[in-house]
Amino acid sequence: MIGEKILHQKPVTLNEVKQLLSARKKEKDLSYEQDLTLKYAKRFSKLSPANAEKLYAELRKVVGLSDAQAAKIVDLLPEKKEIVQMMFPKDSKVNDATFEKILSLCRKFRK
Repeated sequence: MIGEKILHQKPVTLNEVKQLLSARKKEKDLSYEQDLTLKYAKRFSKLSPANAEKLYAELRKVVGLSDAQAAKIVDLLPEKKEIVQMMFPKDSKVNDATFEKILSLCRKFRK
């Protein structure tokens, strides 16, 4: 990776990783790490790309949720409140209604 620099960073879901690396694979061979990452993304992405985008967009509307947290929720599709709570700092001011909203969105897209 000598000579390459980071232009910008943004959190992405596993579906986006899968799409990006699949497109890059068509252009040129992937490095060992990229190939492993593509296999991981194919194996563990739980939603279709369209549903993942919709869920991410709806999660971004939830107050108090960062881009990184929304992307991680899309990847994990948590079923329990405790799992969602682990994604927030202990001293965050997120209430139970927000957790329920996140879980209801996950249930909606899991079906």
